[in-house]
Amino acid sequence: MTKFKALIVDDEPLARLALREYISIASTDFEIAGEAGDGREALSMLQARQDVDLVLADIHMPNMNGVELLEALNNTSYPNQPLTIMLSAYGDYSYVRDSFVHGAFDYMLKAKLDETYIAPVLHKTVDELKKRQNSSKAAADQEDSSASVCAVLHRLSLSDSLETMGEDDEFSSSLELVRTHMGEKNLEVALIRLSDSVQFEDSHRMIMQTIRNVTNRSRSEGICHVCRYDDRHYVLFFAFPEQISLMAVRRQTDVILSEVSMRLKQFINLNLSMGISDIADGVQQWNRLFRQAERLAGLSYYQGYNRLYYPEAERRPTIQPDTWKEQWYLVRTEMLKSLSDADTAKWREVYERCCRLLIERYPSSPDHIKSDLVDMIWEAGALIYQKGLSWEKLHDQLPYPITDHIHKQETWEKTVHWCRLFLDNLHQKLHPKDNAKISTLSSVVAKTKELVEKNFSEDIHLSYISQIVGVSESYLSKQFSKEIGINFIQFLTNLRIEKAKKALEGGMKIYEVSEQVGYVNPEHFSRIFKKVTGVSPLAYRKEME
Repeated sequence: MTKFKALIVDDEPLARLALREYISIASTDFEIAGEAGDGREALSMLQARQDVDLVLADIHMPNMNGVELLEALNNTSYPNQPLTIMLSAYGDYSYVRDSFVHGAFDYMLKAKLDETYIAPVLHKTVDELKKRQNSSKAAADQEDSSASVCAVLHRLSLSDSLETMGEDDEFSSSLELVRTHMGEKNLEVALIRLSDSVQFEDSHRMIMQTIRNVTNRSRSEGICHVCRYDDRHYVLFFAFPEQISLMAVRRQTDVILSEVSMRLKQFINLNLSMGISDIADGVQQWNRLFRQAERLAGLSYYQGYNRLYYPEAERRPTIQPDTWKEQWYLVRTEMLKSLSDADTAKWREVYERCCRLLIERYPSSPDHIKSDLVDMIWEAGALIYQKGLSWEKLHDQLPYPITDHIHKQETWEKTVHWCRLFLDNLHQKLHPKDNAKISTLSSVVAKTKELVEKNFSEDIHLSYISQIVGVSESYLSKQFSKEIGINFIQFLTNLRIEKAKKALEGGMKIYEVSEQVGYVNPEHFSRIFKKVTGVSPLAYRKEME
């Protein structure tokens, strides 16, 4: 039989030796995995090998005492969180109390240590460890079952034809699994949309666990299966099999999802939106409910993140398709004419009308808006070739191709902003005499640019550089933006991302690239990289392979 592993932590070598002997006599269920002279050494050992089941720690030790070790263990996540038994003297009652506050399993008085005193404590510890093993196995079985149900629910959500799927005998049996676990009454789907992709699997596991911790508490009232859809979407499939009103279902899911939203915001520090479908009966409804939740989650494009979007949040177009088609053709034609005019105010006024017209036609369909804006940008691009200019060279400060970048914008405001930047840049190129720029840099800006290019990987700030070049920070900020065309932060970010691209093309790991270009947190680096380039570092590296 496999033995449980124990770690002895005491600053006295003789005490460790005695405890080792007593344990070997009192119980055959343990083997000593190691010894440590203080809490800090024990913590290092536990981090190196995470298979320890029991820690026996003296309360009084140098560097890190037993209570501090216990507190550190509580703040660290291990696949196998060990039980802790504290070793104390007669006068250590306040420390023993603190130990139990921090989750100690038991304590033993060092003055009374012998095999007869230790035996019942170890017997109780073995019972608890075996309970944990059984609980872990049950949780693993439940996880396997949940994964099977999620796989079928995922397939049901993406398929428009349940009849075609039903021709598959294997799927028919899988469908019965869903009926058994979920039933067919009061079904509801919620889709969580993160404001950015999460690149690391550990983060995904923590997100899933956070959602499950909240939803599992409500199993007496309803059933919820949590499925990861991709790197930024999670789907919650709800069923309330008992006789319960639709208003009661709404109230219950609102409480659950509000808490999920709060906890995820605290954990991942990302914005998120949730689309919640209406409530229906029958497995044939899963596809419709999923598509509805998907559309509703996408409303963050218009109204922002950190909100729950229910079916009533969806808005209908305020203009008829035929009327809109005619008006859209006229305003696009006017846009092209206005870009040919040297007056900047003309094209900007027409552009604002384009944006208002798009919102009237597509108040809940971001993809349609982006597609029409892309078409308009391509038409505007024809003006470039008429002037003998290169489309690629138009993007001095903007990612290329701009049309792909439009599709990746997360909000209506950002989409409008990027298109305006492009059109402004285009207008300047079409009318260079009216938009002449300074071709040479002043000495302070040239020096600033040189310092940034040499020290981009450091924690570099404009306030520090302003002291070096001998001008105020506010003056340098304004002058830099004026002469370079973008502000200091944008310039530094673009430079770092360009360096990161080259490193990724060379095969470096993402966390290595992050550190090399000046970002301590790889998750933060990944978000910045995607914001600038439109793709994640991992996707970019795959494209370059």
